[in-house]
Amino acid sequence: MEKKLFSSFAGKFLKKHVSHGGEAPDGSHGMMLYLEGINKSFDGFKAINDLNLYIEKGELRCIIGPNGAGKSTMMDIITGKTRPDSGSAWFGQNINLLDLDEPAIAQAGIGRKFQKPTVFENMTVDENLELALSGPKTVWSTLRGKMSAEDNEMRDSVLELTGLKDLRGKDGRLLSHGQKQWLELGMLLMQKPQLLLVDEPVTGMTRQEMQKTAELLLSLEHTHTIIVVEHDMDFVRSIARKVTVLHQGHVLAEGSMAEVQANPKVVEVYLGSDAS
Repeated sequence: MEKKLFSSFAGKFLKKHVSHGGEAPDGSHGMMLYLEGINKSFDGFKAINDLNLYIEKGELRCIIGPNGAGKSTMMDIITGKTRPDSGSAWFGQNINLLDLDEPAIAQAGIGRKFQKPTVFENMTVDENLELALSGPKTVWSTLRGKMSAEDNEMRDSVLELTGLKDLRGKDGRLLSHGQKQWLELGMLLMQKPQLLLVDEPVTGMTRQEMQKTAELLLSLEHTHTIIVVEHDMDFVRSIARKVTVLHQGHVLAEGSMAEVQANPKVVEVYLGSDAS
């Protein structure tokens, strides 16, 4: 029942609030993200080594790999926090990410959710979502205490989608860890990103919270492009369509979860007993 509700609310949300550029991605117009020949070294340590990664529009991709595999550096490069030493990075058909800084990349439609939720502890759920609204009007509208009818409708849709409707008047500091994670994801959605980078979303969650998070991410599949970096293999199995394994800054393997689990190299360097 809960899964059906997530799908219903996601459909209503995305019908009215599609991502930047108008038409929601449907996977039929090519790549959303294109990384090729990316290299990055820090003081002689090669964090990213000839990385090639291609993400289709509307895809939900899981990225796994041992600590130090280059996952965080990869996301830093996508969002403009770190510049590669060489290589190409394109967003959609015509946006060269290496020509843009962090704010411009965010404005272009790439949103990132970090492992530790960063909500405003002394503000309500409603206020957190309002502050996250995309567009230059945000600060002025917030200070004046006014939101458009469309803004209000979008916030209500996000509250339904994240399961936080009954907590909308509650301060962020009073939310559980899982609820804070969903609120931060909701804040990202308020910014209308085309591509969501989600870093270890279920760390510290209960099994019930993990299940709800899986349903939330799956409800956004096809209408958003999502990259999930995660260590919890049970969670990855519950959402994975295609999995990329990073090792020493390079793609070690790629395919379905079953294919990745059966790959001897992946078992050797990462999965080990988790491959069963």
